[in-house]
Amino acid sequence: MKIAVTGKGGAGKTTVTAALARTFARLGTAVVAVDADPNPNLGIALGVGLDANEKMEGVANSVLRRRAEHHHHDSDAAAAPEPDAEELLDQLGYLAPDGVRLIQTGRIERPAEGCLCCGSHRATRRIFEELSADDRLIIADLEAGVTDLCWVDPKPTDTVLIVVTPDRNSIEIAMRTIQVARDLEVGRVLVAANRIERSGEVSRLGELLDGVEMVEIPEDPAITTAERRELSPLDLTPASPAMLAVHSLALRLL
Repeated sequence: MKIAVTGKGGAGKTTVTAALARTFARLGTAVVAVDADPNPNLGIALGVGLDANEKMEGVANSVLRRRAEHHHHDSDAAAAPEPDAEELLDQLGYLAPDGVRLIQTGRIERPAEGCLCCGSHRATRRIFEELSADDRLIIADLEAGVTDLCWVDPKPTDTVLIVVTPDRNSIEIAMRTIQVARDLEVGRVLVAANRIERSGEVSRLGELLDGVEMVEIPEDPAITTAERRELSPLDLTPASPAMLAVHSLALRLL
């Protein structure tokens, strides 16, 4: 199974992605977590720690570095062959808690000719598309908004999970994302209604989002505490209301 997680910035998609990845792993599924954000924070939410997260090299930057090194050593030779997605995962992947394999695609630190953001998007598409999900689950925390979803180009066999909070801007982006996912003919679209404080908010979201399959994740101060301490909520408060809701979401996705 491949899951692309998207939503408005600040909706909590990174926290949800990380908690889902570790929950899937605890349920006995091999998991690869893809951090597609140019400012990658998925590792922190997974519990690898700030230092380890910052030391990881992203796919896009790795490709640029290899090209520069090859050109420096042999400018007349043909372009160096690039590793395939599995090789990149072996070389750049980081083993996170619960056995989750984490790889960053979006981080770019090396200047290069051309469009850097396109290089980041291409790296995300390549990893998401080429990694096999036959015996494992691939879950990608996409850059905020709709653009990265178009670049990833999920297939009819994939799932798009939209994390949305009950505020107007988040809802509007979710509405556009649902339409894009349908245009892409994605097999399954599901909404994680996050930071819900009142029962009426879920009903309103259901009406506005055209009856899309939805799971509620309640407002939970334990999440804020974990984020401020740069910890995974599953490590700090595994039985908090939000983490229990994510567990239910994982079972539903499986």
